[in-house]
Amino acid sequence: MKKRDFLKTIGAGIALSAIPGSSLFAQHTASTKKDKNHTDLPTLECDVIVVGAGPSGITAAIAAAREGAKVILLEEDMMPGGATIDMFVTYMCGAPRTGIYLDAIKELNKNYSLSITPSKTIGEYAWDGKQHWWLPSSYTKVWDKFIYSKKNLQLICGAPVIDTIVATTGNRNTVQGVYVMRMGKLQKVTAPVTIDATGTGLVSAKAGCEFFYGSDAKKDFNESIGLDESDGRVQPCTQMYISQRTTSKSEFPRDVIKGGTLDHDDVLWASRQENEHFLKKDSGVYLHWGSTVEVKDTTDPVALAEAQKEALHKLKPHFEALHKSGYVTHIAPKIGVRECRRIKGEYVITVDDVLDGVMHDDKIADAWYSLDPWGMKVDEKLRNSVGPYGIPYRSLMPLNTEGLLTTGRIISGTRLAMSSYRVQPICGTIGEASGVAAAMAALNKCKVRDIDVLKLQLRLDALGLFDWYSQVGMNVNNKPWKK
Repeated sequence: MKKRDFLKTIGAGIALSAIPGSSLFAQHTASTKKDKNHTDLPTLECDVIVVGAGPSGITAAIAAAREGAKVILLEEDMMPGGATIDMFVTYMCGAPRTGIYLDAIKELNKNYSLSITPSKTIGEYAWDGKQHWWLPSSYTKVWDKFIYSKKNLQLICGAPVIDTIVATTGNRNTVQGVYVMRMGKLQKVTAPVTIDATGTGLVSAKAGCEFFYGSDAKKDFNESIGLDESDGRVQPCTQMYISQRTTSKSEFPRDVIKGGTLDHDDVLWASRQENEHFLKKDSGVYLHWGSTVEVKDTTDPVALAEAQKEALHKLKPHFEALHKSGYVTHIAPKIGVRECRRIKGEYVITVDDVLDGVMHDDKIADAWYSLDPWGMKVDEKLRNSVGPYGIPYRSLMPLNTEGLLTTGRIISGTRLAMSSYRVQPICGTIGEASGVAAAMAALNKCKVRDIDVLKLQLRLDALGLFDWYSQVGMNVNNKPWKK
């Protein structure tokens, strides 16, 4: 057969074989329908939008829903949980443990203890001096239960925020909602109040809010301690992982894995236990603070991916030693980020506010944790001298912006101050307070700046958010509005 005839025959065969397929597709017109444009999804409307379903975002969304607001909780990942799921930060540092976050801890202890049997010492306020942590999947189960118990709370996962909807009126920008990406299209979500619980401050930055990034100099905020000159660094990132024994003969390689290892329901870290104590308990499952890596820009996913690659390379000897010893390792999907943008608000919390235990007149949350600025030297006595202090409502309100509240570690504060309140129990409490405030503003059709802060404080007090100190035997005047 000549080449020309061969091609004719092949062409005819292809054409004939294509006929049934064409007819088949014609019967299913939806399969060949083209998208008209990139914004033809219906607009979603609600009272309060919460962006970010981490510990502060979840508590904010549940709190707003409990107050009667219609809430949409947006999460870029495919399940809620934030750092507990993505980064394996499943251990609670700091206090107080109150409100919705405390309810979650109680649920974790009751149903998901790594010892199977709930801890008998955790108490009513989860304060027994022991090191408690749970599996990431356990947090998923608890948060799902809490979120889906509220019919006026809609969780939308896999929906990253692409932009904010901002109206310019008077001296302030007004945030009216956000655009999210769903199914390759933009969808508009609108509400009178939006809460930025992203952990990165993305929503606030997109809305044009001022923000801080990296270390401050002492002179910047008249702080008594800190750097003489800013070096622009943020706290380093850490790759978390969990190790788990596979057989009864598996022996943990303590000679290789010496630091950053946490047992559960024990007073001491596994790395600080005497060998006899360690072998006697022999729990067989441990949470690890793995390798730590400097990242110049924690807003950049490419930089974070490179950091994770470096961190995993550094951990290779640990993984090999654990494997030889009969342990498997579960690696956190994302490297742990401690610090990103801090959104400039009506008030900037300073390290002296923290060290002096200031209880602001507009306080909406309590906080208590040491100064913990990884990668920066702080006098050890000073670091651990922190007592209870308050988080002011003004620090949740970005400057020159209306319709927007921040929550969690991105609220307005200096780097040293943030190193104390960035931990989950505190972020959870701030989140709950922001949710109540957002619902109050939305349902009363007023601006977040115009709500009655005393009424907000009394409502939070009625919810038990300021009871923790007295319950654990601390004599703290943490209710400044009752002076």
